[in-house]
Amino acid sequence: MIMSIHLQTGVVVGLSGTTDGDVVLRAEHLRKSFGGQVVLDEVSLSLCRGQVALLRGDNGSGKSTLLNILTGNQEPDAGKIDVSTDRGKAQFRFPLSLRQRLNLFGYFTPERLASLGIGRMWQDVRLFLKQSLLDNVAVAATNQIGENPLRSLAQPLAVGKQSRRNDKTAVARLESLGLVGRENSLAEYVSLGQSKRVAIARTLQAGSEILFLDEPLAGLDAAGIAEVMDALAQLVRESGLTLVIVEHVFNIPRVLELATTVWTLEGGKLRVDTPEWAKLQLERSVSDGIHGWLQELAGTDGKIEDRWLVGGALLTTVAPAGVVGEVVLEVEDLVVYRGKRLVVGVQGDDGKVKGLSFVLRKGELSLLQAPNGWGKTTLIEAILGLLPVESGKIFLNGRSVLKLKSWERVQLGITFLQSQKNVFTGLRVSESLRLAKIREVPKELRTFFVRRVSELSGGERQRVAMTCAMKGNPFVVGMLDEPFLALDPMSLEYVQSQLIEQLSEIGCLVAIPMGL
Repeated sequence: MIMSIHLQTGVVVGLSGTTDGDVVLRAEHLRKSFGGQVVLDEVSLSLCRGQVALLRGDNGSGKSTLLNILTGNQEPDAGKIDVSTDRGKAQFRFPLSLRQRLNLFGYFTPERLASLGIGRMWQDVRLFLKQSLLDNVAVAATNQIGENPLRSLAQPLAVGKQSRRNDKTAVARLESLGLVGRENSLAEYVSLGQSKRVAIARTLQAGSEILFLDEPLAGLDAAGIAEVMDALAQLVRESGLTLVIVEHVFNIPRVLELATTVWTLEGGKLRVDTPEWAKLQLERSVSDGIHGWLQELAGTDGKIEDRWLVGGALLTTVAPAGVVGEVVLEVEDLVVYRGKRLVVGVQGDDGKVKGLSFVLRKGELSLLQAPNGWGKTTLIEAILGLLPVESGKIFLNGRSVLKLKSWERVQLGITFLQSQKNVFTGLRVSESLRLAKIREVPKELRTFFVRRVSELSGGERQRVAMTCAMKGNPFVVGMLDEPFLALDPMSLEYVQSQLIEQLSEIGCLVAIPMGL
């Protein structure tokens, strides 16, 4: 089922038998601004049952804002939204009247839209960390008898039967997303990529008819991406699920394999493209990506050395000619566990565990590419002192830091950029920079300098986080966990420029998913 929208008039044109009766979501003339800056300007769109729309645009173009509005998490300044699913119909007109705002049952809220069959997977993974993966998914099932205390007491057999059925479905969801045998693992012990898949499974468990996915592939390795896309394709094919997918530029080619239409946000306007046209645009703009940047970083006389690590990880060290100096970080035979699970290190046939060893010199950049679940984040957190070390040694500028607290290691010259939750969303950008002791505001941040971090797009947040990490307190070792995650070309160029600017004076370890 394919649908297109006339670019100038916004009139829905049905193709291949599509009619207005197939439309499950329609929005017209949506406007939204923040502090006088117009983010969405007269945006109109329609979604038909079984359609897969790729929503793309530069960071800051309004993708997250549009998703927030269409899922009830933000109100537009003006416009209208109509929903027509098997679970119900509703019309919303903006701005809301006082009577509508006083509606005790929620006139325009995420809960109201969820009851109409609209679901969302957030860009920031939101799992119950102390619960198992099974419980994280099963809890999303609707109309659970056990949620009512009286019915739970009166109908214990029915509650048990429904609970077992929900658990069985939840396990199937996890298995379909490549998490076979992990249903009893606690959410706090799984990697970012695995957490993403759990979040997708939980959203599917809720039985949504229209599913908004905010960067579902970000942080996944090649195998994980294939598993997720296969599962989504199966859902569209077998159940007529309607999808809207937001992805960063690296994963757009994979989404285009499934997409039936492409929405492009630019300058506050929404343009509708065909997947074929979007593919052609990508082919024209594709560069060598990370690998081309490494070649540029090394220069004609520099060195790039690859070292394969146990578990399928690749450590690529870039040493520009004439700038490499003394060792600033040395890791020797490091072994780290999470609970009872060995994460950093490998157990041999004789039962002995061999740790990980590497060195980092001033002026070098080491790129750690590894599948999600390998232990990239665990390694970095152990070096920083956030996780206990089972055995091994860590030296910073020749000094052992194993017995030092995290803040003491930072004082000695380590900076750390987390892959997620790396900014204070309640602060303004200006306050974040002041907290990081940054006096001069980079020109790339001036356009949103006075806005709250919570109002920024993913790429804008990453630019703020990168600036705070790289331009704050002086350091000799940079530890960056997936700094390129969810970045468009402009933001990627900014992050890379920050690394290049500092590299001659520091050593830097950058961890990214395999296959980025």
